Amino acid sequence: MRDLFTKVALSAIAVLLFLNLMSVLFATRPATAQQQGSAIGRYQISAWASSIGTYGHHSGYYVVDTTTGKVVAKEEDVHTITPQTP
Repeated sequence: MRDLFTKVALSAIAVLLFLNLMSVLFATRPATAQQQGSAIGRYQISAWASSIGTYGHHSGYYVVDTTTGKVVAKEEDVHTITPQTP
């Protein structure tokens, strides 16, 4: 029984080492943007919001020029609600 466990453990280690070797040999490259003459798809917008408690939240957005990587517009706002007493 102990011999079987050793064989299974060594086989699992061998498979993991082989997979590690394959991941090094077939490593992926980061994606790069194709630069084209038109401005279609040049800008990317991202919006966000988060709660800051019972009576308020943060929200905002930013626009990135995907050709240059610069932020071309951004806005942040804090919304608060005044609790009303009955």
